[in-house]
Amino acid sequence: MGMGSKLEGPSTPVNRRDPYEVLSVSRDSSDQEIKTAYRKLALKYHPDKNASNPEASELFKEVAYSYSILSDPEKRRQYDSAGFEVPFVSFLCECRALFSLFSIFLFQQDIGGNPYLFAQHAI
Repeated sequence: MGMGSKLEGPSTPVNRRDPYEVLSVSRDSSDQEIKTAYRKLALKYHPDKNASNPEASELFKEVAYSYSILSDPEKRRQYDSAGFEVPFVSFLCECRALFSLFSIFLFQQDIGGNPYLFAQHAI
């Protein structure tokens, strides 16, 4: 059974499944085993070999996306630790940090640290 979380963006499938399941490899597979499984499936679902089958194109993208995770040691480690949740949590932390920096700059740098003065200057 795969993990079916949603993700926005053009480079990733809409419904993501477990990359190990997509490539039909176990979690303790070697880099070479993952690479071999990827090549086999990429050839099988390649759009040039399946021009009349739009589903094959989607499977090809899913296989490529899964390989992009499992072939990168850091991405694989993150996925093994927390599944697909890591990028989203990381994104939220980055947004929060940027908002904090923006707040510090906006409310303290130019107006002496008093956030209530901002409302007077904004009018």
